[in-house]
Amino acid sequence: MSLFEKTTVIVNPISGGNTDKKKIVSKIIDSFPGNGGPIDVHYTSHRGEATKLAQHAVDKKVDLVIVVGGDGTVNEVGSALVNSEVALAIIPQGSGNGLSRSLKIPRNVDKACKLISEGVVSEIDVGRANERYFFILAGVGFDAVVGKKFDEYPKRGPLPYFYLGVKEYFRYHHEEVKIRFDNKTFEIKPFEIAVANSPQYGNNAIIAPRAKLNDGLLDICIVHRLTFLQLFTDLYKLFTGGLERFSEVDFYNSQTVWIERSAPNLINIDGEPVWEEAAVKISILPKALKIITPRDCPALLHEIDRDFYQIPSAR
Repeated sequence: MSLFEKTTVIVNPISGGNTDKKKIVSKIIDSFPGNGGPIDVHYTSHRGEATKLAQHAVDKKVDLVIVVGGDGTVNEVGSALVNSEVALAIIPQGSGNGLSRSLKIPRNVDKACKLISEGVVSEIDVGRANERYFFILAGVGFDAVVGKKFDEYPKRGPLPYFYLGVKEYFRYHHEEVKIRFDNKTFEIKPFEIAVANSPQYGNNAIIAPRAKLNDGLLDICIVHRLTFLQLFTDLYKLFTGGLERFSEVDFYNSQTVWIERSAPNLINIDGEPVWEEAAVKISILPKALKIITPRDCPALLHEIDRDFYQIPSAR
């Protein structure tokens, strides 16, 4: 029996391809009988609607919002739940599933429902890029450009993304940026800057191997100019957690990052390309989102880890 009495389910019917989302919803409802009241189910029809539905759930003081969708839908729903008492749960149904993969939330619907029924609520950090929330990362550079092309492409999945990445590599213009954090300032023309809250983009592409979702820090990954040979020969490190061994990548961490560009341009917010002002302030909101996770999740810093790393429990 679920620990949550009032539950709302928000479904993106087109996420992850042609999966029958009505069957998934039926499994969710069957998994939580007698939970104290009917489960409200809503299907989205356009971008941005999930945020409004989630805000309505907060206003109704529900206990739990279950998202059936990918990282974009999770971002929309989670953005409405930041700093609320409402917990988020994920039934992963997207192309990349970056946040759920980082948290080891099962893709299998029955197993994901079982995880929700156990009611383990964790508190994770939330990133903010100007006024936009993110839970995985905010990216400036190549990934935002490819993300825009992928968003417009008719097919989903890793192969179309890889195809578009190779194609755009030969067209990509390296934008000059100034990046500031702590006492460091760099003026560079990077291939990519990823400011990560979570270890991976999605599809097991691990951009920030040491990132923890509740350590109160942003992991900054700066990828410098890459030759095509380097891209081709070292890409596998992104999928093995070995990016730190790549000489063209630098890692830092901080609580606040400023990125200044010459003009407004795209940024990547949890896999979604969005236009943003030339100056982007990226900060961390510690433990601002309640979310259902497995016990002893490796992407979370546990109390024994805090003692080892000498990280305070609250920032």
